[in-house]
Amino acid sequence: MSFQDFGKNRSSNNNRPQQPRTAGASSGATAIGNGTSSSVATISEGYGSVSNGILQYQRNVGILSKIIANVGVANASVTENQFNVQVDVIRQLGSKIEVELKEKEQSMMTMSRTDASRSRATYTKLTRDYRHVESTFKNLLLDAKRKRNNLESQLREEAEMEQRKQFEEGVGHDTARLQMQIKDDRINDEIMREREEEIRSINKGMHQVNEIYKDLAHIIGSQQEQVDEVEEHMERANESAEAGLKQIEKANTKASTSSCLIC
Repeated sequence: MSFQDFGKNRSSNNNRPQQPRTAGASSGATAIGNGTSSSVATISEGYGSVSNGILQYQRNVGILSKIIANVGVANASVTENQFNVQVDVIRQLGSKIEVELKEKEQSMMTMSRTDASRSRATYTKLTRDYRHVESTFKNLLLDAKRKRNNLESQLREEAEMEQRKQFEEGVGHDTARLQMQIKDDRINDEIMREREEEIRSINKGMHQVNEIYKDLAHIIGSQQEQVDEVEEHMERANESAEAGLKQIEKANTKASTSSCLIC
C-alpha cells in the first residue's frame, strides 16, 4: 500500500456505512471488532499528515521537473527564480516529513505489539515512498546542475568565439591600417626620392653654368693681352694714316704751287 492508496483507504473507511449492532454473543465480537477498527483508524489518522505531506512533496517535485526542462530557454532569470523557490519549498517539505517520520518511529515504542506492528508496516511503506520521491528530487538537482554547467560552458564558448572574432576583426583592421601606412610611406619615399633627384639635377645644372662662367672668365682673361695689342696696333695704324694723310696734303699743296709757277 503506497501513500496514495493510504489516503484513499482513509477516505473509504470514513465513508463506509456502519452495521447495526446485534444483542447477545455478537456484542462481544462487535466490541472486539470495534476495538480493532478503532486502533487501525487511530494509526491511519496518525499517518494522514505524513501521507499528505509526501503527496505534496511529490507534486512539487513534478513542478520542479517541468521548471528544469526550461533551463537554458528564454526568460532564464524567471526560470532561475522559480527553480530556487521550488527547491526551497521542497526542502522545507522534506524536513517536515523527516521530523514527522522520526516522531512516528519514536511513538511506536509506546504502542502495543500489535499496534506497533501495524504502525511499522505503514511507516515502512511511507518511508519507502518518501525515499523514492526524495531520490527523484536529488536526481533532478543533479540534472539541473549538469544543464547549468552545459549552459555556462556554451555561453563561455560563445563569449570566447565573440572575443576571438572581435580580435580577428581588430587584427584585420590593424593589418589594413598598417598596409595603408606602408603604402603611404612608400609614396612619400618615392616623392622624396624624386625631389632629391630634381635637386641633384638642379645642382648639377647650376654647377655646369658655374663652370661655363669660369671658362668664359678664363677665356676673357687669356685674350685680354691680344685685345690690348690689337687696340695698340689700331692706334698706331690710325696715327700712321693721319701722318700719311698729312704728307699727301703737303704733297698736294706743293704740286698745286708748282703748277701755278709754271703757268
